[in-house]
Amino acid sequence: MIIEDQFVELQQRMLLRNASSAEQRYEHFVTHHPGLVARLPNVHIASYLGVTPEFLSRLRAKKATRTDP
Repeated sequence: MIIEDQFVELQQRMLLRNASSAEQRYEHFVTHHPGLVARLPNVHIASYLGVTPEFLSRLRAKKATRTDP
């Protein structure tokens, strides 16, 4: 049962990675794992999302400018 859940989660992650933009993957990560965003180093988040740490930094900056008044 646990292995099946892990397999389904892996399939969903692979589908998300292949069918979404980096920005969409980041938004999904922030929405579904809000506690990890502040706890994990950028390099690990970037690796999980399949982008470089530099690109992740640009995504975060872009998101910050959109949310600022």
